[in-house]
Amino acid sequence: MQLIKTSIAAICWAGLCSVAASAPLTYVLNTNTTIDLTNVATNGSVPYGTTTFASNSLALGPTGTLYSANSPGMLWDVTGPPIPVGPTGKTQIGDLDYANNGLWGYSNGSSELFFFDLGSLSVTYSQAINLPANAVVTGVAHQASSGDVFLSANNGLNNDFLLRVPSFATSATLVGPMSHGDAFSFISDIDFDASGTLYAMTWFNRYFYSVSTLTGSTSLISTGPHRDTTAMALNPVPEPASLAALGASLLFMARKRRRTR
Repeated sequence: MQLIKTSIAAICWAGLCSVAASAPLTYVLNTNTTIDLTNVATNGSVPYGTTTFASNSLALGPTGTLYSANSPGMLWDVTGPPIPVGPTGKTQIGDLDYANNGLWGYSNGSSELFFFDLGSLSVTYSQAINLPANAVVTGVAHQASSGDVFLSANNGLNNDFLLRVPSFATSATLVGPMSHGDAFSFISDIDFDASGTLYAMTWFNRYFYSVSTLTGSTSLISTGPHRDTTAMALNPVPEPASLAALGASLLFMARKRRRTR
């Protein structure tokens, strides 16, 4: 019990317990392959783990499983030490998002939106999508209420925009520009939380924004230090029991790392 209390105290000290009603927790993947658990409202974070490979994608399943894809398109379970899930056959995956026992993803290599079914461990849907010229997709967010998929994309630094792909469409509809104050940067990911609010995160200094799904307009939530963040996977703020389990897990990993030094 003391172990759990100490762990929760450490998490709350980092700001992860604060402002619980206004913004969720998110797992954040960094360029150096480390994963942090971060409070969107405060930008406070604690180390969680690592993918061990460079990636632009991160998705969170309903039971807490984290997924990521490497450049050749192999999916991995990165909840703990990376475990291979299966090949997608899609390269340069810009992002992944969990929905309906599978993962929505976008391949910048083939300009395709696809769905990987976690039951059959195969791609069951793939569609080439017409995008604005020179667009690079950085975020994929499935909207549960409509079934549509939103994409964050850019064609240069600080020139980001929000796209919407209706179910089974072959073209993305431009929703609007997504402005942000992170200079010489771009929006590296978008994701919906459990309430249906869309969030965006920038690459260089890890700014968090809420985003209008009607216009693409952004509202600043928090600013962070220099991070080089490539992807995020939102998680509703855990209830106390979940925080306890998370705290014990994080403290165990920290002690294990100290023993191996």
